[in-house]
Amino acid sequence: MREFATVLLKEDLTPGRAACAVFVGIFIGIVPIYGFQLLAAFGLALLFRLNKPLTLASTFINNPLLQIPIVACSFELGYFLRTGSFRPFHAPALTGEHMKEGILAWVMGAHMKEEILAWVMGSVVLGIIVGGAGAAVTTVVVRSRAPETAGLRDRIVFVNRMFAGCARADRGFVRWKLRLDRVFVLLAELLAAEDLGSGTVVDLGCGYGMALGFAAFGDSSRGLVGCDLYAHRIGVARQALSQLNANLSVADVRALDLPPSGLILILDVLQYLRADEQLTLLQRCCSALVPNGILIFRVHDRECGLWSTITMAFDRLIFLWGRAGVRPLTLPAAEYRNVLENAGMRVEQRRFRNRLPLAHILFIAKKPLTEAAA
Repeated sequence: MREFATVLLKEDLTPGRAACAVFVGIFIGIVPIYGFQLLAAFGLALLFRLNKPLTLASTFINNPLLQIPIVACSFELGYFLRTGSFRPFHAPALTGEHMKEGILAWVMGAHMKEEILAWVMGSVVLGIIVGGAGAAVTTVVVRSRAPETAGLRDRIVFVNRMFAGCARADRGFVRWKLRLDRVFVLLAELLAAEDLGSGTVVDLGCGYGMALGFAAFGDSSRGLVGCDLYAHRIGVARQALSQLNANLSVADVRALDLPPSGLILILDVLQYLRADEQLTLLQRCCSALVPNGILIFRVHDRECGLWSTITMAFDRLIFLWGRAGVRPLTLPAAEYRNVLENAGMRVEQRRFRNRLPLAHILFIAKKPLTEAAA
């Protein structure tokens, strides 16, 4: 029993997951499903793999001290949504011995169906508002208490400074990308823990060049090579990385000549290619790596249930918005692993979820020093 309790208490408490747990708990605690709140909260925690103790604890926002204000606010919001104005309500009705009688008379003062509809509508809105506030506070608290990845903050400051002279929209995109995309946290961990040497860094589909800036932190002389199909992104990257040893071009990843490289990154490109093109590109990258070189690439996780469905739907929207002309394609993880292992690479997979509800797998493939080691 003690071991079971320990497992529960140590469930995922990353900032994003903790915020989701608090939001779900508060929302369920506020909506009027009395008698089923704990059961519903526990079921949603299981479904979305949230921290169960935190989710259940958050439902207790509906306690004897707060229940009457929650009901009153729900009715007021419901009436406002339906009529555009708040219902007249007198505070003295909630004081003294007649508090319960006052709230009941106020609630039952009109047609029952209208009252219940207003209550339900208002409670849903109130649950979203209060749950969102609780999630935001939880994110701040968990982040402040969580140990920071070595060098992450310094790398983010370094990259943001590189883009300080760029257009406001481009600076804003870079800033929010660094905040929301957890791949940069993982990159910071790998760059701090792994000996990636001083070989050239190649980023295929580099976009604005943020990952190249991450890799160049602490070694501004390191060779950087990047390509992207969008001229605007390459133009911004050239401006931001102008003080570094960067060679950036508007080019297709399938046609780019790969130099001998110590690190190759492919973060959001493979899903644009056909299956054979994806595997061929990975084989070319493995051949271009120097001994001890590392290939890091990200693909969608196809084995994560609802999160995979959300991720693929989001990707289809991005492709439609960008008029890519193709549908996103992600192969089974085993196919990626097989092509890497057949090339003699040592392969590691890390499943992770972004702060947006997107599920990914990060492949880290390292080239051995000798063929015998492979």
